[in-house]
This record gives sequence, structure tokens and C-alpha cells, in this order.
Amino acid sequence: MPDDPTPLEPDLRDADAVAELFTRAAEANLKTPGRAGAVVDLPGTGRLLMSGDLHDNAQNYQRLLKLARLDEDAGNRAIFHEVIHGPDLVNGMDLSVRMLARVAALKCRYPAQVNVLQSNHELAQLRDEGILKEGRDTVESFDEGVDFMYGQSADAVRSAMKKYLRSLPLAVRCANGVFCSHSIPSNSKLKRFDPTVIDRIPTEQDLSEKGDVYHMVWGRNQKQATADTLAKAWGCKHFVMGHQPAEMGFEPIEDTMLVLASDHSHGVALPIDLSRAYDQEQLIEAIVPLAAVSL
Repeated sequence: MPDDPTPLEPDLRDADAVAELFTRAAEANLKTPGRAGAVVDLPGTGRLLMSGDLHDNAQNYQRLLKLARLDEDAGNRAIFHEVIHGPDLVNGMDLSVRMLARVAALKCRYPAQVNVLQSNHELAQLRDEGILKEGRDTVESFDEGVDFMYGQSADAVRSAMKKYLRSLPLAVRCANGVFCSHSIPSNSKLKRFDPTVIDRIPTEQDLSEKGDVYHMVWGRNQKQATADTLAKAWGCKHFVMGHQPAEMGFEPIEDTMLVLASDHSHGVALPIDLSRAYDQEQLIEAIVPLAAVSL
């Protein structure tokens, strides 16, 4: 049963309620059991559902909730990341603040079971740094959506939302060697990257364009040497991430990296048994297509 009575579907039209929701979710993020700095360590028992980028795909979100089975056992856990900036606009406005609030409500309801990771789109929204996608500025479209939804209370919602975005952890590290994050730094950034960034609450410098959080969530096209270096620094064996294209829902990179996507018709999720070790092939075999989950 949930630890908190927060409804799965909050009143998304009530600006005060949404602002309070983001504030409580920020506190829950910082008080997550197993969190130290910006990483959450999980024990070697239970089950974890790792998702890929969601990008406001409401149907796949419902499928992920069904797969996560959070009500069935307190040992069932789930990870969400990159939940905003979807492709569907309303008169040019992005209303994915609603999905951000839904996932924040999930964190409040299941504070020990749900983790929401820092991602490049959430970081861009936090920093008011535009991302051009299909000819539009996603941050600007999102802000227009917040203004439309909440009118004179939009700034209050935005302030609470940014507190929440700032509180997001960078990674979840499993005792079986699986490390879940939105991404890891690109090869070219590794020499300047400080891997101890996961051991502290990110600073303004970390979050800036030249900072370590920024390089981590924006990293692409990693080579095995990069993964090996970070695996040694972080005490892990395999990286499960999002951020990079995965047209069929998943894409292995080299020997120890796996990219997931949950934002399209071929989207997937990865259930992980926290009590057993995996190799790359076994992780791939465990992947579940979201289209196979009935609603």
C-alpha cells in the first residue's frame, strides 16, 4: 500500500495544489531512503522497473505503472526520467507540466519506491535554456503551457517546479552492479568530468553548461573505455540509460551500456531483479515491450 494518500491523478487545474505537490515531491526526493548526495543506492532485494525517456506519452505512462506493481509489494520500485516535452502541442503550447506533476505525485505517494532522475530536458527547463526540437523551442512552449494552465499563479507553480527539478537525483545504483541514469558523459568530456558529482547535492556550477551534471545528462555516443572508467569510479558493472535514439525501444552500446526508450509505439521498460547479477544479454532478454501491456 502507498506510504502517502496523494492521489495518482492530482487536480492538475489547481495551481496551489500543483505548487504544493512539487514542493512536497522535492522534499521526498532529498529524503529518499538510500540517497547520499545525488545517487540513490538500492539493496540487493526486490524488483526495479527502469523506464526510458517518456516525453509525455500518457498511454505508456499508464503501462509503466501497471508493470511497476507498486501497490503489490514495498520491494517493487520504479524509475522515471525525461517525462516532459512531448510531441503533441495544443495551439503551439506544451502542456507536459501535467505529466511532470503526475510523476511528482507518484513520488509523494511512494517516496521509497519511486525515483525520478535528472535529465537533459528537465535540466533545460530548470535553467530556462531552450532546446530546439522539430523547429520549436521546447522550453518556451512548456512555459507557454504553464502560463495557459495557471494564469496569474503560473510563477508560483514555476518556482515550486524548479525546486523539484533541482532536487532530482542523478542516478540509482543497484547492489547487483546495474547503474541507472539518464546518460553518462561523452568520451570527449570524460577528462574534465568529476565522477564525485554523484556524491554531492549538485551546485549551481554543476548544473551550469560547463558543469558535471550538464555533461552527464547530455552525454552521447559513449565508448567502452568511458563506461569502464566510470564503472570503476562508481562501483558498478552495467549502465542502463535513455537520452539516445532507440527506434525499436532499446539499443545496446558496446558491452555494458543499454539505452531504453519509452516514448513511442515501440517503447519498452526493463524489469530488474535486484537479487541477481546480469550480463548484457540477460538484461536485453528481460526487456518488456510496452505495447504488450494491456490497459
